[in-house]
Amino acid sequence: MERITRAKVKDCFKDEDTIYFVVGIGELGKAIGKGGINIKKAQQEFGKKIKVIEFRNDPVSFARNLIYPLKVEEIVLEGEEVLIKDNNKKVKGQIIGRDRSNLIFINQIMKRFFNVEIKVV
Repeated sequence: MERITRAKVKDCFKDEDTIYFVVGIGELGKAIGKGGINIKKAQQEFGKKIKVIEFRNDPVSFARNLIYPLKVEEIVLEGEEVLIKDNNKKVKGQIIGRDRSNLIFINQIMKRFFNVEIKVV
């Protein structure tokens, strides 16, 4: 991925059909490329969907990047928990996922960088 995009990759992980790359702060545009060209090249090379997430030193900002393109009313850090607050049940359902699969995956990613857990309220 670094060879294709020239963006610094901080971490990489995958699920069944997607490879996720966490890139350094300010590297997202470089990773995506003009018109998404770098993502398209990477998808062809890896044969899977690619999602790029920009790292943030703050768990709240990083959580916002993790759930993008979903928009929520509020994300706050309370102790060892990042609370995602939204009144829209559809958005909350998309974050949580069927059988909590999305939420479990998001929490695994958060634990790699921060000692916090995400909760949807």
